[in-house]
Amino acid sequence: MGTDTFTVHIDSLSFGGRGVGKRADGKVVFVPAVIPGEVVRVQKSEEHVSYILAEVEEILEYSPERVEPRCRIFDKCGGCDWQHISYTNQVFWKNRILAGEINKACKTSSHVLDPVCSEMIYGYRGHAIIQCTYDPDFRMGFYQKRSKQIVEFDECPVLNPRITKTLADLREILRQYPLKGLYSLEIHAPQDDVILLARCKGSSHDDYSMAMNRIYNELDVSGVSFMVFGARRTDHILGQRFCQYDISTRHGIVKLSSGFGGFIQANMMINTALVGYVTDLAGESETILDLYSGSGNFSLPISYEANKVVAIERSRRLASQGKINAKKNSIGNVRFISMDARKAVDSIKNEMLSFDTVILDPPRQGAKDIVKVLPGLSPSRIIYISCDPSTLARDIKGLVDHGYSLMHSRVFDMFPQTYHIEAVSYLEL
Repeated sequence: MGTDTFTVHIDSLSFGGRGVGKRADGKVVFVPAVIPGEVVRVQKSEEHVSYILAEVEEILEYSPERVEPRCRIFDKCGGCDWQHISYTNQVFWKNRILAGEINKACKTSSHVLDPVCSEMIYGYRGHAIIQCTYDPDFRMGFYQKRSKQIVEFDECPVLNPRITKTLADLREILRQYPLKGLYSLEIHAPQDDVILLARCKGSSHDDYSMAMNRIYNELDVSGVSFMVFGARRTDHILGQRFCQYDISTRHGIVKLSSGFGGFIQANMMINTALVGYVTDLAGESETILDLYSGSGNFSLPISYEANKVVAIERSRRLASQGKINAKKNSIGNVRFISMDARKAVDSIKNEMLSFDTVILDPPRQGAKDIVKVLPGLSPSRIIYISCDPSTLARDIKGLVDHGYSLMHSRVFDMFPQTYHIEAVSYLEL
């Protein structure tokens, strides 16, 4: 078509947050900040062989699911994608996207259970990375959508109150006492503890030491860490390196701790529900293999349901922290091993060890290599936790091709106001 401006009816949402429609000639169009059912006039921004990227010029017909975003910079900030969509509709589309990806990969209809919704759709997030610059004046915020430009904010409605209060106080300190090399701040506050990590460029250790002491003494934080990247990296730590959080189980409270560089879930209430669900699926197992275990988010709570749990984690530091967490909770039937997951499965197969249940919680790229060899262990149950429905669907197909049956999948809405999808799939041999 000759024009860069055209009208499109939005038919669905994609993983990635954009609305999906078709131009008059049938070519697929992806449009942000729209809702299925809306008719919009768009301006083409990029045209590719099989699809078009476009921006909204005008909404001609509105969806009844459109709501007013709570954040005043929602249209600029790259953090949230769906604040303009009612929460019920957000979860509906996450379920639909998950089912669609699995059905497309496996060429069959999948059983997707009712989603587990978040009780808190704002104020839930317990960690964040904030971008900073002193060019020329101090600014801190999130990256703009599809950009490295920093968008400042007074408050972020998805962050929990502890983080919101800490960032407000921290902003004032950093304006009064400039730290010229600072380029990012990471903050963890899953429950009561707050820990901060500042990443800096430079070599003026006196300045960093002064700032650390001021932040640690004036703010309600448990620990402050500075990573300074100069001729060589130097680390400075004041107070705690880890933050503590609890997971409630039917057997009582499991106390965990996590630090920077370790994975921690964003939404503690949904994490508790997720852990409980995985525990139920793994119930009555004699032996459980937990791949990509981290420091024990699943391994330790699930240990009450099995005689033995083997937790595989590539990071030595996280495996070590898992051992500490196990000792802290007087859990003696979990063995943490620092090893690459693929090598661990190969080793288990060579030693002819067996497990009733395997738990997989891989990073976003999935577990393609593991899926090739995991059926060789012949576990009767596989529980796959994923944050990416496309790699989840790919890996499920691999397992189904090796004789496993996909019993059901379920969305746990860890990330309200965003397109991100946390899901659990359960397979049996």
